[in-house]
Amino acid sequence: TAFPDPRITYGYAAGILASFAILTGMARLMMWLASRSTGARSAVTRLAIANLHRPGTPTPSVVLSLGLGLTLFVSLSLIDSNISKELRDNLPDRAPSFFFLDVHSSEADQFGDTLTKSGASSVSRAPMLRGRIVKLNGVAARDAEIDPQAKWVLNGDRGITYATEVPKGSKIVAGTWWPSDVAGEPQVSFVADLAEEMNLEVGDTITVNILGRNVTARITSLRQIEWESLSINFTLVFSPNTLRGAPHNLLATVRFAEGTPVDVQGAAARRIGQLLPNVSMINVRDAIEAFAGVFGRVMTAVRVAAGITLMAGALVLAGALATAQRRRMLQAVVLKCIGATRAKLLTAHLAEYGLLALVTAIIALGVGTLAAWVVCRQVLELELAFSLSAVAGALGVCVLLVVVFGLIGTWRVLAARPVPILRGM
Repeated sequence: TAFPDPRITYGYAAGILASFAILTGMARLMMWLASRSTGARSAVTRLAIANLHRPGTPTPSVVLSLGLGLTLFVSLSLIDSNISKELRDNLPDRAPSFFFLDVHSSEADQFGDTLTKSGASSVSRAPMLRGRIVKLNGVAARDAEIDPQAKWVLNGDRGITYATEVPKGSKIVAGTWWPSDVAGEPQVSFVADLAEEMNLEVGDTITVNILGRNVTARITSLRQIEWESLSINFTLVFSPNTLRGAPHNLLATVRFAEGTPVDVQGAAARRIGQLLPNVSMINVRDAIEAFAGVFGRVMTAVRVAAGITLMAGALVLAGALATAQRRRMLQAVVLKCIGATRAKLLTAHLAEYGLLALVTAIIALGVGTLAAWVVCRQVLELELAFSLSAVAGALGVCVLLVVVFGLIGTWRVLAARPVPILRGM
């Protein structure tokens, strides 16, 4: 099946083409700058720089092959660190211990008393109904022009509620909240980012089918919701006069005091299950741990794929260096004949490979950071925070691969006997 949003496919293809173009262009720029750098006093330095732009140099192959793998590594490292930081910083220190669903309104007092006696420190409840959005400004939802990313809101029923005050974890960004004694026309508060994607604003109307009845309400406020707070929040929050008389169940969050033993919390949950078998329970701690486990496995799989890409680049690197082996041997023999020592040749090759690795790492760092910024800002809607530790390993791998493969080739060059090579000229 195709992606529901074709922009993902187009963005991926554009990113690959852009990476090839940037890395190839930077490799050519590096060779051009090296060809213009003739002011080095040291013969060893001049030799190292000259090797970067001579005919047959592996510079373009190294920058492109290793650069692609390292760019992927850097971008994944930054994305991983930013997602982890977002979860770590925004999840509340005292997340609810449990979510309880389908608590009947007639059982609310019994539910609260049972948990309080069982050691719960706080019990928060909110009315919960189910409704399906059927019209936007009087236009059937299926015919409305909205962003493809928002179509999920129209697929099936949504959880809705009514409230006198702004829910915790929400902030009004447009319009005003209704007074506690609100009456008259039904009003609704909607999520700001979804409203933008659905071309809705304050003053528009939305029709929701609730319990078989179409309820049309006017949008009087838009909210920004911090879902990471794990507070009770809904996409649609109606004014109390709209739904107070409708039959409904409750959604509840329960917190236990810090340090409460797990078995005590489990006993309280089992007590609710025995007294109110219709109530469904979600253990928040287990859910968070399960998410963390799944996220960790996904990132591990992605890193393995990136590692395979990097190893493929390493093989291309080895091939590129092997292709230049004959030329390097001839160069080394000629330099030995005019007085160059092995130490100087080794130093020149180390300087060449070190410079090549450094420039490739810098290019990969720049392109990878740009790719991570695009993903974080445009896809995940996160602020990119640069993490030095997240990319240090990837850049270290680049330097290590280039220097190690280069030294292996250099050892064969230095070990070559001059006489057979000179005879073959």
